[in-house]
Amino acid sequence: MEMLHNFEYAAVRYVLAAPQIAERTVPYLRDGDFDFAGLEQESETMSNGERLLVRIARELWLAEKTTGLWQVVRQLDRGNFVRVLEALRIARGDYAWDVVCDVLAGDARLAA
Repeated sequence: MEMLHNFEYAAVRYVLAAPQIAERTVPYLRDGDFDFAGLEQESETMSNGERLLVRIARELWLAEKTTGLWQVVRQLDRGNFVRVLEALRIARGDYAWDVVCDVLAGDARLAA
């Protein structure tokens, strides 16, 4: 897997690892991919904000426009808003790969 793809995968995984949805999303994480059909079905019983995180992850991975920028600003609580911003920075490669790996392992949070 090329490095850019690794960063993109890491970014999507980071969104799906949000504490309030991680337990429900982990069964749909694949090595190098995601089961978005399963995630969509799982998200049907999530709150609006939790469903939005799943849709943001899907859009970031599949590059299909499904959410509005206004939703990120207006519908996410502060913690998830920051998480999405961090995920975008991960996808761009703004953080060193070892820092990203630590974050995904739960060892640290990214500094803005």
